[in-house]
Amino acid sequence: MTGEGGEDSVSTHATVLDLVRTLAAPRLGGSAPPAMLSQLAVAEDCTARHLADPGLSSGRVAEAIGVSARHLSRIFQPTGVSPSQYVLEQRLGKARQVLADPGSRHLTTAEVAHCWGFASQAHFTRVFRSRFGRTLGETRPFIP
Repeated sequence: MTGEGGEDSVSTHATVLDLVRTLAAPRLGGSAPPAMLSQLAVAEDCTARHLADPGLSSGRVAEAIGVSARHLSRIFQPTGVSPSQYVLEQRLGKARQVLADPGSRHLTTAEVAHCWGFASQAHFTRVFRSRFGRTLGETRPFIP
């Protein structure tokens, strides 16, 4: 076994990147270069891990994965959404799941908004209705 930074480390890194490329390729129809596919998977993972952080932005994702904000936009281009749209969509999806769960009925909409990184309840309410065409109250199940 070689030391840190040796051939084994490089080989392992290459193997992991090949695996990520293989897993990401079908999602984009293989239309993007393999390096961009692996960067997309890493950016999506970074977003998922930090989704609840209100400070999460496309700039922070770019910084975390070691690319420029412009390059991150290029990475997301084949998906048809910008990095910031992706973050918003992920947050809205998670919030919608919580709101639709009868077990989460005890949470206020402000708590749900905060839990998924929205800076304000008003913004959350507005973008939720715009995205899903329903109010928060219409999304929550009725529990007598």
